[in-house]
Amino acid sequence: MQEQKQATQDDIFVKIPCFLTGKLVLDTDRERIRQKLAKFLVNEKGYRIDDFQLDREIRLEANNEKIISYVDLVVRINDRSLMVLRGGPGSVITRESGTVAAARLLEKDYIVPWAVQANLFDASFIDVKKKKAVAYGWDAIPTRAELIRMTSNWPPPKLPEKRIPLERQILYSYDTHG
Repeated sequence: MQEQKQATQDDIFVKIPCFLTGKLVLDTDRERIRQKLAKFLVNEKGYRIDDFQLDREIRLEANNEKIISYVDLVVRINDRSLMVLRGGPGSVITRESGTVAAARLLEKDYIVPWAVQANLFDASFIDVKKKKAVAYGWDAIPTRAELIRMTSNWPPPKLPEKRIPLERQILYSYDTHG
């Protein structure tokens, strides 16, 4: 009698190679967006593979529930986080507030000045300080040189302490309720 093998995650889910790391990652909507963003930014906008950090964590707690929120990609140049990028299916406009909150919470000492919320077909480029999209479309995402120029007035402001709980609640709501 042959022994049955227990199915594992590797047997069930399709994996694709990560453009930035070369490792196999689960083929999800979010991952497809991240891969498209990474390829676009490197091949079309002049970013370097080592400019990116993947899956930066933001730990949140609300209503006695703890979750970890992720920033899909962070552009980090000269030890400074200059732009966060988050992807998800559906309208980029409806997800902008969650992305702004993530950019405001990611670094302890400053607000990450720029953010991108993207799906496979569209993107919003967001001024995090103003909490407002300044342009739409993948082509609106700045080149590496433009982003460096746009962030030359360093450091950006720090998030006021009284805003931290509100930004955490916003991010928690977006990442747990859609």
